[in-house]
Amino acid sequence: MDGFVGTPVSTLHEPHTPNMAPTSPASTCSGEQVTLADIGAELRRMTALMVTKEDLTRASDTLHAALKAEVAGIKSDIARQDTRITAIEQRAETAESQWQATDTAIRRQGDLILAMRRHLEDLDNRGRRNNIRVRGVPEADGAGENIAESLTQLFRIILREEAPDHFRFDRAHRALRPRTADGTPRDIVCCIHSFTLKEQIMLKARSRAHWTYRGAEVTLYNDLSLLTLDARRALRPVTSALRDRNIPYRWGYPFSINVRRHNELISARCPEDIPAFLQKLEIPNITVQNWILHPLELRPQPQRPPRRRGRDPQDHEWRPDPAQPEE
Repeated sequence: MDGFVGTPVSTLHEPHTPNMAPTSPASTCSGEQVTLADIGAELRRMTALMVTKEDLTRASDTLHAALKAEVAGIKSDIARQDTRITAIEQRAETAESQWQATDTAIRRQGDLILAMRRHLEDLDNRGRRNNIRVRGVPEADGAGENIAESLTQLFRIILREEAPDHFRFDRAHRALRPRTADGTPRDIVCCIHSFTLKEQIMLKARSRAHWTYRGAEVTLYNDLSLLTLDARRALRPVTSALRDRNIPYRWGYPFSINVRRHNELISARCPEDIPAFLQKLEIPNITVQNWILHPLELRPQPQRPPRRRGRDPQDHEWRPDPAQPEE
């Protein structure tokens, strides 16, 4: 065994020499003086310093109370937030319902305004149905222009042998606007008493692009409402496309553009009808101005000069206005 391990047995029983410094006699004496009573006291002291079950219970109760208070505060905050969110959702629902009602009312009012606009436009055009607007008649410089006589001569040229013996005009005057600086004559607007005669004149007038009167080129038009003229200007791209394809069209009243194709009447009354109108006629889509939402500005009506309350004081027949006190 000794030979196998390689360590002599005698070395195992040799005294062990400690590596630490030798213990002093004083410390050896003090260690020998520790009694069991001292050890018991030290243990009791250490035991007193240890945490007991009651301490753990009190700490657990304190922690539980603190957590409970914190959770109660969080629950209270959540309840308040829930109340606020509920109130906000209710107000949002109320606002949404009110918005929907307002949107519906606005749409209904928009439809009513559009219908009223079409009705007023139709009434305006019906009030002008006996009117003819004559463009190009030379304008006299003085105030003695006989417009009725000029119109009579022009209409006799147009109607020739079909002209009546007498033309009755309810009114005839130049367009109510100032003269232009370049001397372009203002249009003449006349109201013919007989609608049949007016239609007869316009039917003959459409046979030519213009007529010659007093050396000037004269053109006749129907006197239309400014709203109708605005809509027709907006539809010029559409009417140009119709003319390029030799598609006849007619204007309707209240305002509409009508085409009869394959025994089907295709009409457009508002800008929203234009895409379907062009699709039925197999015409590529054309962008037109919305003449209802963005109409051209109407020309301001001319204002007549204020009427004087008496004649010129230089006139011997002038009399002061009795309604005004004399100075």
